[in-house]
Amino acid sequence: MENISGKLIQLLGSEVCGGTLSLRSPITRTDTAEMFSVSKIHDVTHILASSLINNRLLDGDPLENIYREQIYLTMYRYESQCYVLEKVSKVLEDEEIPYIPLKGAVIREFYPQPWMRTGCDIDILVHEDDVDNASKAIIETLGYEHKGKGKHDIQILSTENIYVELHFSLLEEDASPEMSKVLSDAWKHARPVQGCKYRYELDDAMFYFYHIAHMAKHFLRGGCGIRPFIDLWIMNEKGKGVTSETEVLLKKAKLVDFAKYAEKLSRVWFSGEEHDKTTKLMEEFVLFGGCFGSKETRMLSEQQKSGGRKKYILSRIFVPYDELKNYYPIIKKYKILTPICEICRIFSLLFGKKKNFRKNHIKKLNSISEKYLDDFSFLFESVGL
Repeated sequence: MENISGKLIQLLGSEVCGGTLSLRSPITRTDTAEMFSVSKIHDVTHILASSLINNRLLDGDPLENIYREQIYLTMYRYESQCYVLEKVSKVLEDEEIPYIPLKGAVIREFYPQPWMRTGCDIDILVHEDDVDNASKAIIETLGYEHKGKGKHDIQILSTENIYVELHFSLLEEDASPEMSKVLSDAWKHARPVQGCKYRYELDDAMFYFYHIAHMAKHFLRGGCGIRPFIDLWIMNEKGKGVTSETEVLLKKAKLVDFAKYAEKLSRVWFSGEEHDKTTKLMEEFVLFGGCFGSKETRMLSEQQKSGGRKKYILSRIFVPYDELKNYYPIIKKYKILTPICEICRIFSLLFGKKKNFRKNHIKKLNSISEKYLDDFSFLFESVGL
């Protein structure tokens, strides 16, 4: 008997990857309701809707109109993002600022229909020396709103309620030094786009590498989602997959094993390849965590990085200086107060307003079986993370 996730994967594959839909059991109304919930977590409900409708699997289903609405909303979101990207691109061209659209804005062109590839926001890379001038020009010319500056980007909200993330670095949070070194060379892999003076695109090697690095970041945080695996399958179909140059970048960043198993899982899902132990565990982790990770998968990931349950708990009690200064900014000026602030934080953990939340957190930690921890320790070691 196929489970809900298995049916969902088959329906997505038949719509986007051209796979044959050969379900062993019929789609019931209970199935469409459960798949709706799972697909929302992974932001693929619109693709599922299209597949169900095209295969006439929603006829008479009370959820048919809700599914159709997801397609209309996604198409509207796609058109809005295209409109905003076009306006922002014009500003950057007029200001003579080199820029590189990233992620969904690029990869959607490889999909059967570009609206099928959703994105949360519009990601654009500019040189660090240009980022302030670029954001100022966009905000002043288009009437957009500055929403803050992070370690690697400036966030801007358009009048269409679409976020524009103006990156001045492709470095990922929690990235290894090896991964960071490769990503820091992104502009060396840029090539001009025909018909534009200042628009560039990443070459195939860096385009693929950045996708894998971004997947690895989310994987380490407890989530990744189905969509990046669809991207991988499509990239390979369009000749944008692994090449000798890509392998060099993956080796430098120590992402060879992660890329290998991510590739294999995409083929298991959309080309009928057989699972091995690692891809089976990876599938479970991905489906359970969704796009951005569940609390449980984040715990698993953090425990793995910390070296076990006890070390993980200790790491949450005794945090490093760089994290502690976010709780107690005074130690930025008076570092000698660090031990006192550590003690204050421990008392806050034990007796503060969120003590019940922390007790529940520990209960969840203890509820995760040792076998489960062993399985996912094997997974993280297998994929080289």
